[in-house]
Amino acid sequence: MKFRWILLILFLLILGFQSKNILTFVGVELGVYFGFKELDKNSSGFIEREEWSEGMFSLLDFDRDNLASKEEFREFIKEFSKEFSWENDLNNKYIFPSQLKKGSFQSALMNTSIGYYIYIPDAYQEQPDKRFRTVYYLHGGRPGNEAREAFIAHYVHEVFKNSSIDPAIYVFVNGGELSHYNSDELDSYGEDIFIKELIPHIDKVYRTIAKRQGRGLEGFSQGGRAATRYMFKYPDLFRTVSAGGGSYKIERLIKESEGFEDDPRDDKENIFYVGLGNDAWSLAEQHKSSQNITPRLMLWSGKEDMNYMSIEEYHSFLETLKIEHEFLSIEDVDHNSSIFYEKAGASLVKFHLGESEYAN
Repeated sequence: MKFRWILLILFLLILGFQSKNILTFVGVELGVYFGFKELDKNSSGFIEREEWSEGMFSLLDFDRDNLASKEEFREFIKEFSKEFSWENDLNNKYIFPSQLKKGSFQSALMNTSIGYYIYIPDAYQEQPDKRFRTVYYLHGGRPGNEAREAFIAHYVHEVFKNSSIDPAIYVFVNGGELSHYNSDELDSYGEDIFIKELIPHIDKVYRTIAKRQGRGLEGFSQGGRAATRYMFKYPDLFRTVSAGGGSYKIERLIKESEGFEDDPRDDKENIFYVGLGNDAWSLAEQHKSSQNITPRLMLWSGKEDMNYMSIEEYHSFLETLKIEHEFLSIEDVDHNSSIFYEKAGASLVKFHLGESEYAN
């Protein structure tokens, strides 16, 4: 009898400590059961391309067989339903080079430890007197997660196997609960942590070229939007900026709503104030009228990406402002940074190597 009570107490203790994990598991499984059944309209046992959001199917179809299984749907829900954390682990479904390391620092702004991942090229150990360029990568999606697109390190590593290419340190950033924004509502300050804390931390701890000429910025989706905003807000920090897959339609809506973000693509009720004039359209106009130096810019997108038309529109807008930039687009790629990097990652990596004649 006593033994049964001991087992019961142990069970309750485990349940208490693991309650969040258990609730998460139950939530995921309920989402899989009801969501998959709803999406699989023809009851084929798979989600087909036309049954999923346009321009995003490859995010679900991980094995690229043009059908999404229940297990793929489960992995998608698990990845994009995680609660926010300032430190996150890598997803083991991807391949990561051994040169990718986990790092963290103590944030004075948030009074907590902030995680990041850092790719350190082999040349860093082989050339102990050399200082290296840095490229900061801003993830897509929300909430922030420094591990979400760290799989890019695999493609970066493959490019740097070419000895004629000067290697760089890549840093994968956690953008905070409201990805890459400061938010008083959520008490999360992703922008300030990145600009005021992470960059100085990296320059202090690692052998970087700690000035504008040695620093690049890149991002995808939410991170692509942020890279463009940061380019015009902090032009003295970055020499090259590569912005991919961003919805400049949302950036325009923020401008029109005087700083409030209300994404019409979902039915969420949350509307966040991100700041009057804190959008890629207004900031570009303000920058053009200033005397600030302009970083070298590349916009990039797959032509099947649901944001492609808005990126084309923003490309035309920058041309009207006479802000020099490049636009890289490729066929048969939707809203997926992994596939884009697989097909054209060398171009993105080499872009940050480019000469500085674009700066004016």
